[in-house]
Amino acid sequence: MEAHMRIVITNTKGGVGKTTTALFLAEAIRRSARTVEVWDADPQGSAIAWSDYAEADGTPLSFPVIGIHPRKVTQPAAGERWIIVDTAPGDPTTINAAISRADLVIIPTGPGGADVDRAVETMNGMPADVPALLLLNSYSKSERESWETWRSIQSSGMAAFDTRVPRRAAIQRSYGKPIDELHGFDHLLDEIVAVRNHITQEV
Repeated sequence: MEAHMRIVITNTKGGVGKTTTALFLAEAIRRSARTVEVWDADPQGSAIAWSDYAEADGTPLSFPVIGIHPRKVTQPAAGERWIIVDTAPGDPTTINAAISRADLVIIPTGPGGADVDRAVETMNGMPADVPALLLLNSYSKSERESWETWRSIQSSGMAAFDTRVPRRAAIQRSYGKPIDELHGFDHLLDEIVAVRNHITQEV
């Protein structure tokens, strides 16, 4: 039986697409015939609000989104399921607690110096025994800032996913609605599974 994973989505900077990453990745996991739930550990409750809006419109999300107290982010999951933990940007205590139980950490960043600097700062604070990778969000291949950011990430030698989440209005409009198109998050899941398999082989 394939091992499930606990994935933490984090960045000490807000507005970089953590909740969008959590929800789209969860949908990609669900479509791959795996059981998944999202834990919203952010007091702002963006993931919970997304789920609530969708349910109020009569089109609920296809996986559960659960509000979880920050002090409970280390609790074991019920049953064999993948857990996606969406964390708050300004709560290092909760972030560190969530990371302590993570199989993988995803650090989303937008293009541009301020976003990348904070993502690198977050990456540098990761414990050595927890795999963490950068994920470039809001990428536009026709925009100089986007491809310069991607080139900078590649040349830095820091671990990063090859998948770049495109900047699309459809992603922005998806808030509060069921997720239709995956916009590359299925490819991100493939990379995550490959990382997990590589780690398993090394152990």
